Amino acid sequence: MSIHFKNVKWRNFLSTGNNWTTVPLDQNRSTLIVGDNGSGKSTMLDALSFGLFGKAHRNIKKDQLINTINEKNMEVEVEFQVANHSFQVVRGVKPTKFEIWQNGKMINQSSNARDYQKYLEQSILKLNHKSFHQIVVLGSSSFIPFMQLPAGQRREVIEDLLDIQIFSKMNAFLRNSCRPCETNSRILIIT
Repeated sequence: MSIHFKNVKWRNFLSTGNNWTTVPLDQNRSTLIVGDNGSGKSTMLDALSFGLFGKAHRNIKKDQLINTINEKNMEVEVEFQVANHSFQVVRGVKPTKFEIWQNGKMINQSSNARDYQKYLEQSILKLNHKSFHQIVVLGSSSFIPFMQLPAGQRREVIEDLLDIQIFSKMNAFLRNSCRPCETNSRILIIT
């Protein structure tokens, strides 16, 4: 299953003003973003990352993402498709906003923001912020070569890439649930 990004748009984000800036990402099969220093390439990545994960691509605190002139109404929208479903994630600061829309209907927000984010990452994107950096965005400023990542982060990237998180869950279950019997062997029954 893959993610097909349609567009990302933002306003009052970093140095951009109250007018929406929209970057279409579905005009061609692949999109290459190039430009001079200061032209907004990193701002676009920060907006995309903030929209999906609630944090910028670069190491910028959330309150520093708001345009310092307007100081309010910072908003980012990311539209993408997974399988046959269209999604839109809307996230903002001052006022705080976090909405996930699937096929034009907002997904229930009855849980807290952390659980809502977890649902987005695990059930829709099947990708966490670290894997997003390693797999989707290949910018040289924050990219860490795969073999230089700590072992746990390498495992997370591979599990996200291959969609096999179940093996880590099974391992944790084994460690926490199974008691050695008298012969020091372990038996696991999964029903």
